[in-house]
Amino acid sequence: MAATVAGVAIVSALFTFVPWLHAHGLYLRDAVRADGEWWRVVTAMWVHLGWKHWLTDVASCSGLLLLIAREARPRELLAVLTICGVATQVAMLQMPSIGWYGGLSGALHGVALWGGLRLLQAAGLSRVIGVAMCVAVLVKVWAEQSWLAAIVFDPSWGFGVVRAAHAAGAVAGLACWVLQEWWSNRRR
Repeated sequence: MAATVAGVAIVSALFTFVPWLHAHGLYLRDAVRADGEWWRVVTAMWVHLGWKHWLTDVASCSGLLLLIAREARPRELLAVLTICGVATQVAMLQMPSIGWYGGLSGALHGVALWGGLRLLQAAGLSRVIGVAMCVAVLVKVWAEQSWLAAIVFDPSWGFGVVRAAHAAGAVAGLACWVLQEWWSNRRR
């Protein structure tokens, strides 16, 4: 699991602190839609808007991965993280008010909900943690009310927090869990 956490930290650090990668990795709606720069849908989750943003997302990702590690393999966790990140960017394409985006927060909301649902299927303390994770994600997404304002400026960050990314990521995480359950039940 340490290698997975290190990999996430290194890839996101490269896209955050290497100027060329940052400039060409950030989600820019016009660049994707008008100029055909579709790779930005995949790379935007790795780009952060400064060291504080990067550190917060890497720490959150590390914590989530460690909480879920007993119930999921690292490859599975990375797959869900990537799927939720790409799904978040695809959702952004449908929202004209979001001109640019970077960060793992959308994907992390998806991993948190997916992981919480996975932990619900375990026993003991894992199940309690799963309930807490699911409730926390659902309450947070509901409280943010991204359907009323997709972006809200947060002075403590110094930029607009794209709350719609959190909701889109959570929906993607739920979809990953549902598809995974369907696939495993189909194989029985």
